[in-house]
Amino acid sequence: MEGVFNTTGRTNIPDSYTYTPQNEQEAWIAIMHACMAVDDDVADEELDEMAQTLADRPLFEGHDIMAYSRNVFYAHVQLGSKILIDNSVELISEENRPNLFAHTIQLVLSDSVVTEKEEELIHYLHSALDMDEREAQAIVRDILVLNQDKKHRGGSGEEED
Repeated sequence: MEGVFNTTGRTNIPDSYTYTPQNEQEAWIAIMHACMAVDDDVADEELDEMAQTLADRPLFEGHDIMAYSRNVFYAHVQLGSKILIDNSVELISEENRPNLFAHTIQLVLSDSVVTEKEEELIHYLHSALDMDEREAQAIVRDILVLNQDKKHRGGSGEEED
């Protein structure tokens, strides 16, 4: 398999294929999908977390999430994670960037496995979103603490084995 970040080596991309999200909502989906699919293994927990994020955010009310997702999935196969992020970040409003970053961290952590590719792409994402390093680190710490608290509580209120 070609490296996710080696987009120059991809020869199966039609010369005329380009991808730009239609709006901020599709850009969110593109960035979240890029981060969870970078390791070529999208876990059910990651899909559940993404669906919950989309359902909970007023930003997505009245939008055709399935149509956006189809566009994103096809673009990811053609272009890879990094280009998907590059083509999407400018559509994310400044005030939504920290929230998107936090949701993306939660998404990547939802399957309890953070691969080297996922970690690398998260570093790339905070830079692409033009976030301050300290702000990004604080968000990661907060999400890790939140996940640790959920784990200790057992998620559903029951103790885990």
